[in-house]
Amino acid sequence: MIAIIYSILWVIAAFKLADREWKQYYPTILFSSLGNALYEIICYKYQLWQMEPNGLPAAIIPMMLLILIGMPLSTWIFLSKYPFGKRFSIQAMYIGFYVVMFLVLEYVSIKIGAITYHHNWNLFWSGIFVIVMFLVLRIHYSKPLLALFISVIFSFFLIFVFDVSLVKMK
Repeated sequence: MIAIIYSILWVIAAFKLADREWKQYYPTILFSSLGNALYEIICYKYQLWQMEPNGLPAAIIPMMLLILIGMPLSTWIFLSKYPFGKRFSIQAMYIGFYVVMFLVLEYVSIKIGAITYHHNWNLFWSGIFVIVMFLVLRIHYSKPLLALFISVIFSFFLIFVFDVSLVKMK
C-alpha cells in the first residue's frame, strides 16, 4: 500500500517541483527505470532487497510502480532542480539531500514491511547504492557512456560481494 502512497507523492512532487523540459532528461529517466527493471529481472530468484505486496494483491504491483512512476519521476525532479554550474559543495549537498530522502523512504518501507532485505543486504548497502545511483544519474545526464561504464563496474562489484552467480539468476 505504501507503494501507491509513494507513487502519488512522486506525481504531486513532479507537478510542483519539476520543470517542464522533461525531454532533455528523458534518456536519463529511461536509464534509471531500466536499471531498476534489470535488477528485478536478473535477480528475480536471488533478490538482495525485495518489494513486498504490503496490502496489495501481488509484489509485482509495487515493483512496477517503482519502475514506471517512482524512478522516472524522482529522476526528473532530481535533474530538473540539479544545481548545474554551482560549487562542488552545493552539488554534493544536493545529492546528499536526495540520498537522505531515499534512505528515509526506504527505512519507513522496511519498518512497515514493504521492503525486505536478503543475502546480507542491509540499509548500509542501500546507502552505498543510493549514493552511487545519484552520482551515476548525474553523470549519465552529460556523459551517458561513462555512466554506463561505471554502472557495469559497480554491478559486477555487487555481484561479486553478494555472490549473485549465474546459477542464482533467473
